[in-house]
Amino acid sequence: MHRTTSTVERIGWVIFTIGAVYMFGLGWLRSWWVVPAANQLGPDAYSSLLGFIWALSVPLGAFIVAIGAALAARVERRVVWLLILLLVLFTAWRIAGTTGQMIPALFGIGGGLITLFFLATTWEWARTRPTLSGVAKTGSDLSMLGRIFFVVAAWDLCGIFGIARYVLRPELADKFSIPISSTINAASGVMVLLVLGWGCTYFGQLVSYRVSMAKSEPGKVPQLAAGD
Repeated sequence: MHRTTSTVERIGWVIFTIGAVYMFGLGWLRSWWVVPAANQLGPDAYSSLLGFIWALSVPLGAFIVAIGAALAARVERRVVWLLILLLVLFTAWRIAGTTGQMIPALFGIGGGLITLFFLATTWEWARTRPTLSGVAKTGSDLSMLGRIFFVVAAWDLCGIFGIARYVLRPELADKFSIPISSTINAASGVMVLLVLGWGCTYFGQLVSYRVSMAKSEPGKVPQLAAGD
């Protein structure tokens, strides 16, 4: 049955598209020119207004995409306004900055919270998975796998910035003669983990969506097989 698209939904998809173009077009595509220029000129390569807009492209674009998606999904107004408020606060925070000093406790507490959140989501997965059936379990498993990749990436980032490679403490990196190849290897590994994490998250969500659609249409069976 065909559903009529409302004006708000159409506006939402327009905003979503603008955010996507901002993130991918300016954030990712322009980076192929900004990064080589920055390697030659340093911060001067992105100190202009356009450079500032580029620097905010992915974080700011993510909120714009989310706001557009929220409108297209016809969520409650309070959710849309909350996203807009977060967009304003986040932009102000990025402009003002957090701190110019090294605060080990920030990373220590943050790492502990990430670990606790991972343990909690894993516990929830173990608790709720038996209530799922067939393909729904596949979607849940993929999402769980994505979270594993994310938490490992977070751990490896701690190793890059902290005691393993001392990126935030260059004097210690020099003192212990940390080879740059070690840092490059770790950073490459983090990128692979993040790609795998987002890939599993997407496909897990996709499978779960198809399962929910199949349940809403009696007689329709998902085409993806999965063992119980």
